[in-house]
Amino acid sequence: MKTTSFVISILLTMFLLSCAATPEKPSEGMVLSSETAAAKEIRTPRFSQMADALDYLGNSLNEEIYRLKMSDGFSASASGGTGQDDVTTPEDDTRSRADDVMDELDQEIAKQDGGGSQEVTSSEQYTSSESANMASGANKPMVIAVADFVNDDGKISKLGRYMAEKLTPYFTRSDQFQVLERALIDQVIAEQQFQVSAFVDESSTREIGKLLGAETIVAGTISELNDAFYFNAKVVKVSSGKILTAVDVETDRTGRLVALYSTELPKPPKEKSKPRIFRARGIGVPSKKHTNPTLAKTMAARAAQADAMRNLVVEIEGAKVHGETTVKDYMTESDTVNIHVNSYLRGARVINKTEMPDGAVEVEMEVEMPGEFFDSLKQN
Repeated sequence: MKTTSFVISILLTMFLLSCAATPEKPSEGMVLSSETAAAKEIRTPRFSQMADALDYLGNSLNEEIYRLKMSDGFSASASGGTGQDDVTTPEDDTRSRADDVMDELDQEIAKQDGGGSQEVTSSEQYTSSESANMASGANKPMVIAVADFVNDDGKISKLGRYMAEKLTPYFTRSDQFQVLERALIDQVIAEQQFQVSAFVDESSTREIGKLLGAETIVAGTISELNDAFYFNAKVVKVSSGKILTAVDVETDRTGRLVALYSTELPKPPKEKSKPRIFRARGIGVPSKKHTNPTLAKTMAARAAQADAMRNLVVEIEGAKVHGETTVKDYMTESDTVNIHVNSYLRGARVINKTEMPDGAVEVEMEVEMPGEFFDSLKQN
């Protein structure tokens, strides 16, 4: 009798949960009110003050990235998942609760039948190393770079730099994030000789993110509307180049913002290349044609220098200029570059000379190639 009453109470509980979780659907003839329809639309929030717009944008981005980090949304995105499988509906909640109730019912019946309690185990099992990796991944600070926002024309204005600087503190306040310094970002951009913003699209964002060693890039665009400025911020995962989430906001168009938007940010000065010193060795063997020992030794030394010069040319030709581009690539296309290389080689000098017991001579030579030479190649 007790078992029957317990079962009835459980089934009644399930019925009440189902009724509470299932939303009331409008009848076929029912029309949604204008207020309800407007509430379903996703609108960009509009603020009259720039400070309020920045506060909304900063807090929203912080919360979105933190949520993705803690829910492992970054890994799901990298594997091609959309993340929608983690979203539960009221029907899913009701079904889950009903399953829990049925498990409790089975355990209670087993107890009353004298079968003892039944242990309910999860179908997902993790090893200790996997659990440790999940825990460390959630607690490890994420490396973030906050990029300058880009104008519609692809240029960076003072307003774009202002946005990046004002959004950075929203991430530095949390121990969940490690934000890269602005000086490091500017240095890498200058070294790579980017002609336009390094964050103008997802592909370039991914490239500069890898150079910076960042896991995530916060970048954005600025659009000038009739009476407002529209800011769209996006979070890009560096390893995949995919946009994980985006937040937008509008603010009233003021004279101060127009002035900042219209003023292009000065490009960081390019650091001049430092001189490069190349060294190479060469060996000369005395010829049997020369019976005079002094003459034979002199000719061996000349042969050693000629061999060292040839090796110096190989070293210089292999010097990188742009990525995989070398000096040799420019020499094959420009006689002027060949002339410059040959003129610098004339200044090569012997820094070490060794005479072997058998009469052979080994010399070590070096030549200094000025930084201006490599700067001129980078500009081509």
